[in-house]
Amino acid sequence: MSGLGFRLASSTSRATRLASVRTQACRVQSRALHRRRQLSYPIEEGLGTFLPPHTLKMIAEDYQQGLLDRLNDQVRGTSLENKSIVQTVVEGARDPNKVLEFNYASEALNNSFFLECVKPPPANATSHEGALVGPLERRIRYHWGSLAHFQSSFSAAVLGMFSSGWVWLVTDKEARLGIMPTFGTGTLLVRSSKPSEALLEWQRIVGEAVIPMREDEVPPSVSHPPSGSPPPPTSPASGLSHSAPPLNPHTPARSMSSALPRPSRLYEIDENMDQLPNLKNLGDVLFPLLCVSVHEHAWVSAGYGVWGKEEYMKRFWTVVDWAKVSQIYAKLVPDVRRS
Repeated sequence: MSGLGFRLASSTSRATRLASVRTQACRVQSRALHRRRQLSYPIEEGLGTFLPPHTLKMIAEDYQQGLLDRLNDQVRGTSLENKSIVQTVVEGARDPNKVLEFNYASEALNNSFFLECVKPPPANATSHEGALVGPLERRIRYHWGSLAHFQSSFSAAVLGMFSSGWVWLVTDKEARLGIMPTFGTGTLLVRSSKPSEALLEWQRIVGEAVIPMREDEVPPSVSHPPSGSPPPPTSPASGLSHSAPPLNPHTPARSMSSALPRPSRLYEIDENMDQLPNLKNLGDVLFPLLCVSVHEHAWVSAGYGVWGKEEYMKRFWTVVDWAKVSQIYAKLVPDVRRS
């Protein structure tokens, strides 16, 4: 009986250890899952007159969580399973077999960035424009003449897009500003094999870390696209190309590039509006300062209607967090203080 008791005790102990190992494994796997971060403002109160609570919930919770859930399912059991969002974007952009991984990760990254660029307007004002002071305010006046003119130019870029995507305010290391669109799930937040300095700075402010990839972790880019595939875009991260764009912007012939093409004009503007700053005059490396989501689900669910993009953009300016944007600008180009 003592021998049987010993065997039973040993079996019980072994089962306990195995259960503990399985529990730890589950915990490790759980920690590796991509999770939606909480916003710094309450979703149930919406974003002023820009996005009502149900629309903000759809964008910040339902849509964002759906992207991350699909990304988690897509990378399960693959080499991307324990990689960060940024690493997934980098590897997905280099591998023609990881198009879905790239799309989900890049879209989630952009959507999170968009939600961090805004916050509800203050109780004593209709917008955060009073916080736009210092170098960024002066540079906007230098390029566009006034904040109102900049907002018109930026909104014109949004209205000129006939597909989903994002429109960005960008700067270069010389503190010059520009407006640039990306199409579909294209992003400006990841440059080559690491996140941009702007993304790192934003995440230092909001308290979320990004783990850059080491150079030896970056897989080689695809040098020969599959037969019959359209030519690769010059900059897959932005989705822009000097050649005719493919019907599917996420062609397998994608490869990462650290330089972005700069069309002389992003869109047609009214003849009474000043010309936009010429993007050809910007440096090779661009840093995003803010972006807006150009997705029909955003303005339709908010009650603007199918053709409500213009009103959507008018109200967008009431929630831009200019204090945060100005802080990023000053840190990215510190020498601008002397300008």
